[in-house]
Amino acid sequence: MNLTGKTALITGASSGIGEAFAYLLASKGMNLVIVARSKAKLETIAQEIRDKYQVTVEVLQQDLGIAHSAKALYDTVKSRQIGIDLLINNAGFGKWGRFEAFAAEEYEQMIQLNVTSLTELCYFFLEDLKQRDEAGIINVGSTASFMPVPFSGVYGGTKSYVLSFTEALVGELESTNITVHCLCPSGTESNFNAVANSNNKTDHSTEKLMSSAEVAQIGLDAFLAKKHYVVTGRKTQITIMKFLSRRRVIQMIADFWEKRLGL
Repeated sequence: MNLTGKTALITGASSGIGEAFAYLLASKGMNLVIVARSKAKLETIAQEIRDKYQVTVEVLQQDLGIAHSAKALYDTVKSRQIGIDLLINNAGFGKWGRFEAFAAEEYEQMIQLNVTSLTELCYFFLEDLKQRDEAGIINVGSTASFMPVPFSGVYGGTKSYVLSFTEALVGELESTNITVHCLCPSGTESNFNAVANSNNKTDHSTEKLMSSAEVAQIGLDAFLAKKHYVVTGRKTQITIMKFLSRRRVIQMIADFWEKRLGL
């Protein structure tokens, strides 16, 4: 896919991998629509990118953790007559701790953001993407997409959905103009860790993590190479899963996080 002069819409673009994608794609000559809850952060990023790369950057404030927000975002993009060539569904969050430690409303918001809004954005933009010469969808999953995650079960479940759904789209859209890819990072230096560990439990998961810029670059390279998914960072746990029983894998992950979180 030739990126120059095309337009990418990036959710969760105010920090972390989403922000890194914004700078990376702008450096390739792409115009941007950047989306997040924090308009102030988006405006700062947008101005820096405009000044540095001389591309068009539209800022859209939208909380995708709210029901029907994906349709509202789509309608706004259409009303501004912006043609999207690349959709990057990056927005998401997780929580680490015992399942019952968090309010049901937090899980509802997590599922809305990580699953429902991601699905709806793919749905609403799909026909528009089919009208472009070349188009793409990048959905951000996780290494949690491949395994159960005790002490972050709902988050892990949402990311398993993202990978499964994305791979289904790969099969459906393989003969079209749309390239579909799932980026599955392990721990990454981003605001995600601050949100995930907001229960103030001791966690050293920020040690030796890939930067968001590194993850975005790997994801873009894999997308352009038409790989349907890529895993960044530590892949050992995924490899180990192939040689152990599923029950043993669950026990190992539970023991690891119980100790790390001090539960």
